[in-house]
Amino acid sequence: MANKTSSSIKKIKRLIFLKDVFVVALSAYGGPNMHMALYQKRLVEEKNYLSNEELLELYSLCQMLPGPSSTQTLTSIGYKIGGPFLAFLTLLVWILPAFIMLTLVAIFIGVYQDTMLNYLRYVQPVAVAFVLVAGIKMLNKAVKNRQGYLLAAMAFIVVALLRHPLDTLVNMKTPWMFPVVLLLGGLFSYFDFKGKVEKYQPITIKFPWRYLVAFIAVFVLAGIVGTISSNRVILLFENCYRFGSLVFGGGNVLIPMMLEQFVHHNGYMTSEEFINGVGLVQAIPGPIFTIASYTGATAMKGYGILAQMFGSLSSTLGIFLPGSLLIFFVYPIWKQIKTHPIVVKALPGVIAASCGLVIAAAYLMFLPVGLNWVEEGSFYFTNLESSNAINYLEIAIIAVVGVLLFKTKLKSPWYIVVAILCGVII
Repeated sequence: MANKTSSSIKKIKRLIFLKDVFVVALSAYGGPNMHMALYQKRLVEEKNYLSNEELLELYSLCQMLPGPSSTQTLTSIGYKIGGPFLAFLTLLVWILPAFIMLTLVAIFIGVYQDTMLNYLRYVQPVAVAFVLVAGIKMLNKAVKNRQGYLLAAMAFIVVALLRHPLDTLVNMKTPWMFPVVLLLGGLFSYFDFKGKVEKYQPITIKFPWRYLVAFIAVFVLAGIVGTISSNRVILLFENCYRFGSLVFGGGNVLIPMMLEQFVHHNGYMTSEEFINGVGLVQAIPGPIFTIASYTGATAMKGYGILAQMFGSLSSTLGIFLPGSLLIFFVYPIWKQIKTHPIVVKALPGVIAASCGLVIAAAYLMFLPVGLNWVEEGSFYFTNLESSNAINYLEIAIIAVVGVLLFKTKLKSPWYIVVAILCGVII
């Protein structure tokens, strides 16, 4: 009887967790850094599923893997709470809203595009405030000493302030910058570590090889079948699986690869159709990688609505499967090796650098929202528009939402609801 009661309680807790994931999914505007802000607020602060330190550990781990880092982080949280099956359900619940919306948008793209973007115009400054506040809270809770604050500041300076000036020398905008900054933070912490490390008890690590074998096998088989097949649904899966296996740095790195493959190489859609999807995916809650749902449906537009649905499903499966297989392989190993002295010494630096990256993301998101840049993301003030260079309303929204996030316990989705209502009414 006691076992049945315990099992029922676990099931209820897992259903509540999936409900919370769904709530986060419906308010997850603004890309992976916004997603991290939502995880920090909903899953850490409000629900206490894990600590700030654990969230940053998982985020740092996923930053070093190919695929959608925010999705892998959330999948890892599901794995931590309920094992592989709950992790799989977490992934489904997380991507479902964006998958449905982007598939429908691809089918009805010509009707509501401009109206939708107009309604969602105030979501961006809210997203900036979310990321900034999350970064500050993470920094204050996870960093324990002066060295940690120094590493966070250095990560911010390199990724945010020096990003564009240094780009002319070492191509700082490439995805390798993020894992390198985290690695350097870990190395600094390892050699500067002054705390005590508990005696390490060697353990036998059980590698879940089946997930790594599946990852490699699908990669090879998809490539072979894609080479000999002319079926567009299969080709979409192969293309997206390849993207999901090779992309470091998040969804923004995925976009130029898709543009080259689907527009210039395969000719599945026009550049205008693709760019419409890029704009809409920024305005729809969920991971940027769900642009695969849009491109998959758009690529099948000449074959009927049912074919578009299959194209969207095939592309979505292809883009998320490799990252999920990798996290299923890596997470159990991570749980076993994170007590190793090397990891114990290096991890504080990685976490501190991660805090700096989150705050840097808020700064980089602020540039096109709070200021009008002629060249998107440009560092130089010479690229500011000569008139109307400052978006005072957006800056005011960022400031007000930031204060409310610090001073009140208002739930995250309500900020998004109010932002959308303002976009509709004003």
